[in-house]
Amino acid sequence: MSIELKRLLQTTLWFLRRNDWDIINYYNFLAPYFLRATGNNMLNFGYWTDNTQNPMEAQNELCRLVGKVAELDFAKNLVDIGSGFSEPAILWKSVHTSLNIICVNINFLQQKVASELMRQGSNNNIVNSKISQQSLLSSSLDNAITNTIEIISLVNATAKILPFRDKCMDRIIALESAQHFKPLVQFIQESRRILEYGGLLVIAIPVMKLSKYYSLLTPTIQEVMNLGILSLMWASEHYELKNIESMINKVGFEIIDIHWIGSHVYEPLANYYIQNRRVIKNIMLKDGSSSLLSSYFLNFSYDLFEKIVYKSALKLKVAYQEGIIDYVLIKARLV
Repeated sequence: MSIELKRLLQTTLWFLRRNDWDIINYYNFLAPYFLRATGNNMLNFGYWTDNTQNPMEAQNELCRLVGKVAELDFAKNLVDIGSGFSEPAILWKSVHTSLNIICVNINFLQQKVASELMRQGSNNNIVNSKISQQSLLSSSLDNAITNTIEIISLVNATAKILPFRDKCMDRIIALESAQHFKPLVQFIQESRRILEYGGLLVIAIPVMKLSKYYSLLTPTIQEVMNLGILSLMWASEHYELKNIESMINKVGFEIIDIHWIGSHVYEPLANYYIQNRRVIKNIMLKDGSSSLLSSYFLNFSYDLFEKIVYKSALKLKVAYQEGIIDYVLIKARLV
């Protein structure tokens, strides 16, 4: 079997299985394309307004909106779960300079990139460090954070087993990452454990909206019927909002607010891709010397992949318009 064919089969399996390691491999393989296309170090859909010019602006705006919902003006210790390349944390730190931020990510390669980004940002008093796991687990965490007030810390860990002592944080954010946590309830339970009473949990997440036909068919079959090709390209768990709300409430949180922002996410994002399809394709293919694109087969594979992405963008817009999917910001307080 050729290396190219093997890689194609591996990618297909990542989409279908979607366990932790599959998601890591998926992002490591495709992130370079997406980052070149957006010109940013973020991997979220973005929050689009009438004045938004490009994905970078939209992604930054979503980060600012999430920070506002999380009331970061009044926060001391924040954990960003599924932090990607930590670009949102860098943005939050640039605004809330006294905020202690810990970025948790299971993807070690992304953290290596994040470390370099923070090193480059050190001239702006944003410095990277790694607090030892011993201090995170001990009662001296407050002192460790106090002594690193200008530091964003990186922790390589899963969202389902957080290496922090009880009641040590007052904010937890999962910005477009919780859709990958399986089972999601374990993350919510861990959030309850490490948050102090009155602390806030903010989740920005794409969600499914159940239709009346779910009583007749299993959710998996119905998802495929409703989402079509998007059911394959949306490489995450397709959580339904009511189920998420139920988990949060049962674990011991009080949901304060739910912001429905799908109209600022799916349609404008799809429209941007459709309108700029040729330009984006050229940007993503400009590194012709890349080993990923070094053969006719891989170029053919990419063309096929791009067509699937294009059709997925069309379906993304239609699925939102038909009320099948939405995007929510959930704000919950530990009581």
